[in-house]
Amino acid sequence: MSYLFSIGLEKMKGAIPFMDSIDDVTDQINRNTMTRVMVLWAILSTFNQLIGANISCLKFTKFEKEFAEQYCWTQGIYTHLNAYNMPSQTPYPGIAPCVAIKKNGKITYPCNEAEMYKNKVFHSWYQWVPFYYIAVAVAYYIPYLVLKTTKLRRIKPLINLLKDENIIDQHPKMVVKKVSTWLYNEVVYPRYATTSRLAKFWGDYCLVFGVTAVKFLYFIIAVGHLLLTARMFKIGNWITYGLMFGMPTTGSTTHIKDVLFPKVVACRIEKWAATGKEYETGMCTLALNVMYQYLFLVMWYLNVTLIFLNAFGWIYTMFKFMNPSITHKWIVNSSMMQTTADFTRMFGYIGPSGRVVVSKLSENMSGYMLAMVSSKVVKKIDSLQKRKKSKPPLEFYRINGAPPEVPRQPLMESATLAFGMVPQCMPNMPRPRSSTMS
Repeated sequence: MSYLFSIGLEKMKGAIPFMDSIDDVTDQINRNTMTRVMVLWAILSTFNQLIGANISCLKFTKFEKEFAEQYCWTQGIYTHLNAYNMPSQTPYPGIAPCVAIKKNGKITYPCNEAEMYKNKVFHSWYQWVPFYYIAVAVAYYIPYLVLKTTKLRRIKPLINLLKDENIIDQHPKMVVKKVSTWLYNEVVYPRYATTSRLAKFWGDYCLVFGVTAVKFLYFIIAVGHLLLTARMFKIGNWITYGLMFGMPTTGSTTHIKDVLFPKVVACRIEKWAATGKEYETGMCTLALNVMYQYLFLVMWYLNVTLIFLNAFGWIYTMFKFMNPSITHKWIVNSSMMQTTADFTRMFGYIGPSGRVVVSKLSENMSGYMLAMVSSKVVKKIDSLQKRKKSKPPLEFYRINGAPPEVPRQPLMESATLAFGMVPQCMPNMPRPRSSTMS
């Protein structure tokens, strides 16, 4: 009955998304959700700019309409900083006639060119929106590439094996043997084959450092995404855009979406003529900003959500892998393991980096199969200890109970044992004799 239940659990886990990769759910939300959404929006924005009407200008009498629109699109459009929050005195937010706006909020004539130029805010980011989306997509994918440089990528073939329902159904014992042999060769045996203290320290914590560093990198990217986007807008508060979007405005304020994404802008065209420098000012509409204000709103909510999610994931990962008992209970409970004696023994030998590996494998296999794997690994460990006449590391006793009396050792050596050091991060070590792998 327990065997049939384990097979059903294997199939159920195979149907859960985000389980068939070396990174966990929070990491995959970053690289899958944000990357795909940003790429989709980059394609949408590119087609819209290539096919649709990007800008439409009027009131230009000295220049042809097509030339005026191309000039304004490429050379930049602007609004007046002091023409916001004055809905009763300006036709559009940020747009004012050739006037000087005094500090008391009243518009006076005639125009003051120096004052007008000082208050101009140029908007040129709209030209680069497709590239912006691509840059964001690449940024959220970089941590996964960093994680793939660690030795955690070696478990990918095992995960693929555990996801094959036909093999699980027809050859469960073969799967158990392959997983147990891999764990012994890549995680357990190197602990006994490496004598360098530095190599043991790095081997024991390299995967923990790698996984937590990737978590922290996702957090930094999410925060940087929010802050750098805020610098892209020269006016308005992007940091609070999502919070202010749904709030009503008073009669003397301009809505945040009209400040960050102006739909009506001004453009000044200048050129040399026979009589000297010639210029003309007109108005243009940016229909693209109607779409961008909603796309950026969704991106803001995703960005802020990922900031909190990544912060939680980073703290939780450090806490979980630095506390063996917490990780042990989490694996036992999440996999619904019934027999835990052999797993507890194995768990005491593998160290922090080994716990990262076992935690990931436990997401893709049932507790029944994990218990069978643990039983085989423990038998190999007992055989290895008899040949080498070695004692378990103190980390083993942290999980399995108090150790016997240990002779006093130098401080460095005691600290080394106390942290349960492992060799190089799953290095390419000489494999044990085939007789020990049966």
